[in-house]
Amino acid sequence: MSSSGLIRWGGLAAMVGGVLYVLAELLDIYNFVLLGEEEFSAVAATASFAVETWLFLLGNVLVLFGLFGLYVRQSEATGPLLHVGFLVAFLGTALGVGASWAETFIVPTLVDAAPELLDAGPPLGYALSFGIFAIGWVLFGVAALRARVYPRWAALLLIVGAVLSFLPLPLSTAPFGVAVAWMGLILFTGRDASAEQPSRVR
Repeated sequence: MSSSGLIRWGGLAAMVGGVLYVLAELLDIYNFVLLGEEEFSAVAATASFAVETWLFLLGNVLVLFGLFGLYVRQSEATGPLLHVGFLVAFLGTALGVGASWAETFIVPTLVDAAPELLDAGPPLGYALSFGIFAIGWVLFGVAALRARVYPRWAALLLIVGAVLSFLPLPLSTAPFGVAVAWMGLILFTGRDASAEQPSRVR
């Protein structure tokens, strides 16, 4: 596949993946606020939680593919920071796919078998995965901000969204999803992201 084809399809993957993040976060609000369940095991037994985990899983997979397009589009316009950010963001997103897979396929089996394990809280590996995810995307966002290939506000939103994604707050990954979808739209439509020409950063 040519680089232009990778960019275009990567843009579509990022755009859809970002939208799925937002939809999953809206379901998360429903599951943990509107349902009013105090224990995670009770929420995990609901159909709406199953839909939420599938949305996050598909969103993570698509964002992982979309990351390649986001990277290739600006790879000639920035320096080592982008490459480091890409690698760390790739690792963090891959770990996020694993976490989403576990929530989709493992958590339902524990609802009846070991609900006390679910209610004990997430394991340390979750925090580590999301920490790597946040650091990688912050670095990637800073590189995008310096390269000026994407709109400045999209890059800033990506940085803020990456930081928020690490915090256990309602809608914490929604800003990140909006930023990724915004950048994906730029790639998929082939529009110029900025009136300014990107400058190489050494």
